Amino acid sequence: MEKSIEKIWTEAFINEQSLIAPKINNLYNQKSKSIINKIKRTYEIDNKGLIPMAIIVVIGMALLSEVTIGLYAAFLILCLYFFNSKLLSKFKTIDVKSDNLTYLKQYRHIISLIMKSTKRLFVFAIPAAILSIFILAFNIKEKSFLSKFISSDTSLLQIISVGFIVAICVSAIGILVYTISTKILYATHISKLDDLIKEMDDLKTEL
Repeated sequence: MEKSIEKIWTEAFINEQSLIAPKINNLYNQKSKSIINKIKRTYEIDNKGLIPMAIIVVIGMALLSEVTIGLYAAFLILCLYFFNSKLLSKFKTIDVKSDNLTYLKQYRHIISLIMKSTKRLFVFAIPAAILSIFILAFNIKEKSFLSKFISSDTSLLQIISVGFIVAICVSAIGILVYTISTKILYATHISKLDDLIKEMDDLKTEL
């Protein structure tokens, strides 16, 4: 029995859809990989940049006769490197077997967590680290650049007060620099990721 025109058209439409769907999925997969690879690469470069920074701090502080403080500051920077590495390892917890949209949403969620954690770091951990450097300088009293500002009459409370003021200033500058650098390094990629998620969500709703 010959097929009716309506049936032919219906089957043709289904076949066309079955051909288009993989192409659409392929396109979104490629877009997803491109954006995620760029974000991942930027995060890794950003974090690895802390290692040469630690080396520069040690050399710079040694030139100012601040060997102990330089080593301690480098240790704090390396702690920051391992802290960031631990945050970045959260990306590995995402279920790679999940569908593309779910994967992207989970990836975006982890980016938000990393940003919140980094901001908390600048608000609490960085000031605490700077304050500890001032307390260390007060206790070791080695002949150095920083020790010129610490006399025998200087009390621990005074050092803590000065350290606290410096810590607050550095924290404020750090948050500002972090906000600007995030916009420069990540804003475009994250915006593309958000647009892609919205696009795929809309497409899923339409289908």
